[in-house]
Amino acid sequence: MDSVENVGLIDGYVDEPTVLGVPPYVSIYPRYVAGSIWTNSPKTQVHYQTIDQIRKSFENAQRQWSKMDLLILIAGMIVPGKYIGGTPISVREARILFSSPLLEDIPKILVGPWASFGCGIQGGKVALSSEVLAPPFDYIIKGDAEIVLAQVFDPSIGLESANLETTRESASEIEPYTIKGAQIVTQHPGFSNKYIICEIETYRGCPRFLTGGCSFCVEPSYGIPQQRKVNDIVKEIESLHKLGVGAFRLGHQADLFTYGSQEIGEYEFPTPNVNAIDELFSKIRNVAPDLDVLHIDNVNPGTIARHPEESKKVAKAIMKYHTAGDVAAFGVESTDPEVIRRNNLKGDVDEMIEAVRIMNEVGGKRESRGLPHLLPGINLLYGLPGESKKTLEHNMNFLEQILDEGLILRRINVRQVIGLHGTNLEPTSGKGIKRNQFFKHKQEIRDHIDVAMIKRVAPPGTILQSVFLDVEDGNSYLLRQLGTYPLLCHMAKDTSGLIPKDVFVVDHGPRSLTVLPHPFRPQQASLSQWKSIPGIGSKRATRIRAAGNPHSVNDISMVLDMDIPEWLSQSLSFD
Repeated sequence: MDSVENVGLIDGYVDEPTVLGVPPYVSIYPRYVAGSIWTNSPKTQVHYQTIDQIRKSFENAQRQWSKMDLLILIAGMIVPGKYIGGTPISVREARILFSSPLLEDIPKILVGPWASFGCGIQGGKVALSSEVLAPPFDYIIKGDAEIVLAQVFDPSIGLESANLETTRESASEIEPYTIKGAQIVTQHPGFSNKYIICEIETYRGCPRFLTGGCSFCVEPSYGIPQQRKVNDIVKEIESLHKLGVGAFRLGHQADLFTYGSQEIGEYEFPTPNVNAIDELFSKIRNVAPDLDVLHIDNVNPGTIARHPEESKKVAKAIMKYHTAGDVAAFGVESTDPEVIRRNNLKGDVDEMIEAVRIMNEVGGKRESRGLPHLLPGINLLYGLPGESKKTLEHNMNFLEQILDEGLILRRINVRQVIGLHGTNLEPTSGKGIKRNQFFKHKQEIRDHIDVAMIKRVAPPGTILQSVFLDVEDGNSYLLRQLGTYPLLCHMAKDTSGLIPKDVFVVDHGPRSLTVLPHPFRPQQASLSQWKSIPGIGSKRATRIRAAGNPHSVNDISMVLDMDIPEWLSQSLSFD
C-alpha cells in the first residue's frame, strides 16, 4: 500500500480463554500490532486509544480518525465476563463508530478474537459471524494480526495482496514485535498513574489438542502449543519495566504449570518442568527486582491431579518470586460425569477436589496479615451438551465438599458458554438447564459459598496494600488492588477526602469487602466509616464522633461500651 504515516489503533478490549485486555489489563494485541507496524515501517505514527476514551465523544474520535491513513480495531469478548475497569466494545458501537462518512475512504481493519472466531455477544448465545461487521470494515484479519500486518507494510505485498488468514508458524516470529511494540503502553490512559497490568504470553495453544481439548475452547485449534523461550519472555518484561510498567501477569497460556515441559506434543497432560518455571520467574525478578505485581492465571487442575509432586514444586517455585494474592484459575467447568464425557473436560470430581487440596496445601500460606500466596479459582460453565438438572446438584455438591473440608477458593466464576466457530461444541438439546434454574443456582452459590469463601480469603484485619480507585460513588469509593482477580473493596469516605494507599478488611459481601484506611485514624474517621464496622451501628458511631479525639484503644472501648477486637485495635493509629 502507499506510504502510511498515521495509523489509528483502537483498543475495543478482548477477553478470551487465555488473554484478558480489559483495563487495567493491557493485552498482547496492541503491543504486537504496534510492534509489527514499527518493525516494518519505523516512521509510521501509531495513535492508540481505548474504547472508553472514545466513548466520551464519538464525533471527536471520528474527526481525529479522518486524518489517519489506516484504522485498526482490536476486539472482542469471546469469554463472558463482568468488568469494572472498562467495558468491551459492542457490535452496535463498532458499526456506528466506523460507518461515519468521514471515514469512507480510509481502509478499516478488524483484528483480534472477533475477527478470528466471531463476535461474542453474551454468555448463552452463539457468536455472530465476523462478517456482520463487513461493512464497515474493509478487511477482517482471521489470521495473526502481527503477521498479516507485516505483509501489509511490506512494499512488495501491501494491503490488497496480503493473505488475511496467515498465522505464525512458531513463537519466534513474534519476538521482534514484542520489544518494538512495548512503547505503545505509554499511550494507555492508565500508564501515567501506573494503573496497568500487562498480560504476558508464555505459549499459545493447549497441550490437550491431542484429544481435541475442551469442546467449547478455541485454544486446541492452534495445534501443538508454540512455547516462547525464557529469555524472550524476560526481554519483553524488561523492556516494559524500563518504560515504567510495574505489574505483570503470566496469563497467556492454557496451563502455566506445563510451560517448558518436554512432553508437550506427546502427552495430553505433560509432566511439569520445575526447572523451566524456576528459571523463568527468577530471571523476571532479576530484570525487574522492584516490580509491584507478578501474578499468573490459567492452570489445568488435571495436570495437578495427575502430577501432584511436580505440581507442588512448581507452585513453590512460583511463590519464591511472585507477589502474594495470586490466583491459579482452574477450568473445572463441570463435575457432572455426563457433561465431562460429552465435552472432553479435564478430569472427574475427585481429581478436581484433589487439585484444590494441593493448591491449598502449598499456596494457602500468608505473610502476617496479608492475602494467601497462591489460591485456586474455579470456573464453572453452563450451556454445555449433556447438561440436566443433575448438573446443578453435582456442581453444588462439589463446592460444598470444598467448603466442608475447610479449603479456600479465591473466586468462583459462574458463566454461560458462548458458541464459537472453530470449536468442537455440539448443539445442545432441549433437555438442558432452564434460564431461571441457572440464575437461581448462581445466586445460591453467591449466597451460600462465596460469602464463606471470601471470609476465609480475607478475614477481618487483613491488609490490602496499594489500592487504586475504580469508581467514586457519592459518599463512598470502590477500590481494588492491581493484580489477578482483585477483590472489590467498598470504603466510605473519611473527613480528609483522600484515597488511602493501604486498607484493611472490616466486613464481607458475597464477592466484595468493606474496608477502612490502614492505619485507621479515629480523628479522621467519618460517621459512615464507624458504622461500617460490625457491632458498632448508628448509635455507637454517633457517640464516638461526638466524643472528640480518643487517644487510645481504651478510650474508644469506653465510649463505645464494647470490647475492641484485636484485628481492629492493631489497625488503629493515634498519631
